[in-house]
Amino acid sequence: MRTRFDQPIAASAEAAQAAFLDPGFYATLGELPGISAPEVRSCSSPSPGHARVVLGYRFAGTLNGPARRLLDPAKLTWAQVTDVDLTSRRTQVEMVPDNYSGLFSFKGWYELRDEADGRSTQHFEGDLRVHLPLLGPLAERAIAGGIRDNLAATARLIERYVAGANEGAKGGPGA
Repeated sequence: MRTRFDQPIAASAEAAQAAFLDPGFYATLGELPGISAPEVRSCSSPSPGHARVVLGYRFAGTLNGPARRLLDPAKLTWAQVTDVDLTSRRTQVEMVPDNYSGLFSFKGWYELRDEADGRSTQHFEGDLRVHLPLLGPLAERAIAGGIRDNLAATARLIERYVAGANEGAKGGPGA
Protein backbone atom coordinates (compact mmCIF):
# COMPACT_ATOMS: atom_id res chain seq x y z
CA MET A 1 0.00 0.00 0.00
CA ARG A 2 1.40 3.37 -1.00
CA THR A 3 1.01 6.11 1.60
CA ARG A 4 1.44 9.85 1.18
CA PHE A 5 0.91 12.57 3.78
CA ASP A 6 1.71 16.24 4.23
CA GLN A 7 2.02 17.17 7.89
CA PRO A 8 2.28 20.85 8.89
CA ILE A 9 4.77 21.65 11.66
CA ALA A 10 4.80 24.97 13.54
CA ALA A 11 8.60 25.12 13.41
CA SER A 12 11.11 25.78 10.66
CA ALA A 13 12.43 22.87 8.61
CA GLU A 14 15.88 23.51 10.09
CA ALA A 15 14.56 23.34 13.68
CA ALA A 16 12.48 20.23 12.92
CA GLN A 17 15.50 18.51 11.36
CA ALA A 18 17.62 19.41 14.38
CA ALA A 19 15.01 17.78 16.64
CA PHE A 20 14.97 14.62 14.52
CA LEU A 21 18.77 14.45 14.80
CA ASP A 22 18.86 15.00 18.59
CA PRO A 23 18.86 11.67 20.47
CA GLY A 24 17.28 13.50 23.41
CA PHE A 25 14.16 14.22 21.36
CA TYR A 26 13.25 10.54 21.05
CA ALA A 27 12.36 10.14 24.73
CA THR A 28 9.30 12.31 24.05
CA LEU A 29 7.97 9.77 21.53
CA GLY A 30 6.97 7.55 24.45
CA GLU A 31 3.88 9.77 24.60
CA LEU A 32 2.64 8.37 21.27
CA PRO A 33 -0.06 5.71 21.54
CA GLY A 34 0.72 2.10 20.72
CA ILE A 35 4.52 2.22 20.71
CA SER A 36 7.24 2.50 23.28
CA ALA A 37 9.67 5.38 23.52
CA PRO A 38 12.34 4.30 21.06
CA GLU A 39 15.79 3.19 22.07
CA VAL A 40 18.43 5.14 20.16
CA ARG A 41 20.54 2.27 18.82
CA SER A 42 22.93 4.55 16.97
CA CYS A 43 23.31 8.11 15.76
CA SER A 44 26.19 8.82 13.39
CA SER A 45 27.46 10.93 10.51
CA PRO A 46 28.82 8.37 8.00
CA SER A 47 29.88 11.08 5.55
CA PRO A 48 29.85 14.88 5.34
CA GLY A 49 26.33 16.21 4.83
CA HIS A 50 24.68 12.96 5.92
CA ALA A 51 23.43 11.50 9.19
CA ARG A 52 22.09 8.09 10.14
CA VAL A 53 19.83 7.38 13.09
CA VAL A 54 18.77 3.86 14.04
CA LEU A 55 15.95 3.58 16.56
CA GLY A 56 14.56 0.47 18.23
CA TYR A 57 10.78 0.30 18.78
CA ARG A 58 8.49 -2.07 20.66
CA PHE A 59 4.76 -2.39 20.01
CA ALA A 60 2.85 -1.32 23.13
CA GLY A 61 -0.72 -1.44 21.85
CA THR A 62 -3.38 -4.13 21.95
CA LEU A 63 -3.69 -6.81 19.29
CA ASN A 64 -7.12 -8.03 18.21
CA GLY A 65 -8.05 -11.74 18.41
CA PRO A 66 -6.85 -12.91 14.97
CA ALA A 67 -3.58 -10.99 15.27
CA ARG A 68 -2.94 -12.43 18.76
CA ARG A 69 -3.19 -15.94 17.31
CA LEU A 70 -0.48 -15.14 14.75
CA LEU A 71 1.82 -12.76 16.60
CA ASP A 72 3.49 -12.62 19.98
CA PRO A 73 3.24 -8.99 21.17
CA ALA A 74 6.58 -9.36 22.97
CA LYS A 75 8.22 -10.09 19.60
CA LEU A 76 6.72 -7.06 17.83
CA THR A 77 9.93 -5.05 17.80
CA TRP A 78 11.67 -3.33 14.94
CA ALA A 79 14.42 -0.95 13.93
CA GLN A 80 13.69 2.31 12.18
CA VAL A 81 16.71 3.13 10.02
CA THR A 82 16.84 6.73 8.82
CA ASP A 83 19.43 8.13 6.43
CA VAL A 84 19.35 11.92 6.28
CA ASP A 85 20.67 14.21 3.56
CA LEU A 86 21.30 17.29 5.70
CA THR A 87 21.37 19.71 2.75
CA SER A 88 18.09 18.72 1.10
CA ARG A 89 16.44 17.74 4.41
CA ARG A 90 15.32 14.52 2.74
CA THR A 91 15.31 11.37 4.86
CA GLN A 92 15.10 7.77 3.68
CA VAL A 93 13.26 5.57 6.18
CA GLU A 94 13.14 1.79 6.47
CA MET A 95 11.45 -0.32 9.13
CA VAL A 96 13.33 -3.56 9.74
CA PRO A 97 11.47 -6.11 11.89
CA ASP A 98 13.54 -7.81 14.57
CA ASN A 99 11.14 -10.78 14.26
CA TYR A 100 8.47 -11.71 11.72
CA SER A 101 10.60 -10.31 8.90
CA GLY A 102 8.58 -12.14 6.25
CA LEU A 103 5.30 -10.57 7.36
CA PHE A 104 5.99 -6.86 7.12
CA SER A 105 8.01 -4.41 5.04
CA PHE A 106 8.17 -0.64 4.92
CA LYS A 107 10.37 1.76 2.96
CA GLY A 108 9.74 5.42 2.44
CA TRP A 109 11.05 8.92 2.66
CA TYR A 110 10.14 12.32 3.97
CA GLU A 111 11.26 15.81 3.22
CA LEU A 112 11.07 18.83 5.51
CA ARG A 113 9.95 21.84 3.49
CA ASP A 114 10.03 25.43 4.69
CA GLU A 115 6.75 27.34 4.60
CA ALA A 116 5.93 30.96 5.49
CA ASP A 117 6.24 32.41 9.00
CA GLY A 118 8.83 29.95 10.32
CA ARG A 119 6.63 26.92 9.68
CA SER A 120 7.36 23.79 7.69
CA THR A 121 5.70 20.75 6.17
CA GLN A 122 6.83 17.16 6.50
CA HIS A 123 6.03 15.58 3.12
CA PHE A 124 5.99 11.81 3.64
CA GLU A 125 5.70 8.94 1.13
CA GLY A 126 6.07 5.25 1.79
CA ASP A 127 5.36 1.73 0.65
CA LEU A 128 3.89 -0.48 3.36
CA ARG A 129 3.30 -4.21 2.87
CA VAL A 130 1.81 -6.78 5.22
CA HIS A 131 2.40 -10.19 3.65
CA LEU A 132 -0.64 -12.09 4.92
CA PRO A 133 -3.31 -13.54 2.64
CA LEU A 134 -6.69 -11.81 3.06
CA LEU A 135 -5.65 -9.93 6.22
CA GLY A 136 -2.74 -8.02 4.68
CA PRO A 137 -4.75 -5.20 3.06
CA LEU A 138 -6.80 -4.70 6.24
CA ALA A 139 -3.66 -4.53 8.35
CA GLU A 140 -2.02 -2.14 5.87
CA ARG A 141 -4.95 0.28 6.08
CA ALA A 142 -4.90 0.16 9.88
CA ILE A 143 -1.13 0.69 10.03
CA ALA A 144 -1.31 3.54 7.47
CA GLY A 145 -3.90 5.27 9.67
CA GLY A 146 -1.55 4.83 12.63
CA ILE A 147 1.33 6.33 10.63
CA ARG A 148 -0.80 9.38 9.77
CA ASP A 149 -1.82 9.80 13.43
CA ASN A 150 1.78 9.36 14.64
CA LEU A 151 3.08 11.94 12.14
CA ALA A 152 0.56 14.47 13.47
CA ALA A 153 1.39 13.68 17.10
CA THR A 154 5.13 13.75 16.36
CA ALA A 155 4.70 17.20 14.77
CA ARG A 156 3.17 18.47 18.04
CA LEU A 157 6.08 16.94 20.00
CA ILE A 158 8.59 18.61 17.66
CA GLU A 159 6.84 21.95 18.13
CA ARG A 160 6.97 21.57 21.90
CA TYR A 161 10.60 20.41 21.80
CA VAL A 162 11.68 23.31 19.57
CA ALA A 163 9.78 25.81 21.73
CA GLY A 164 11.54 24.42 24.82
CA ALA A 165 14.92 24.61 23.12
CA ASN A 166 14.23 28.22 22.10
CA GLU A 167 13.22 29.11 25.66
CA GLY A 168 16.40 27.48 26.96
CA ALA A 169 18.50 29.48 24.50
CA LYS A 170 16.89 32.69 25.78
CA GLY A 171 17.68 31.81 29.39
CA GLY A 172 14.08 30.90 30.18
CA PRO A 173 12.60 27.59 31.34
CA GLY A 174 14.83 24.64 30.54
CA ALA A 175 18.02 26.76 30.47
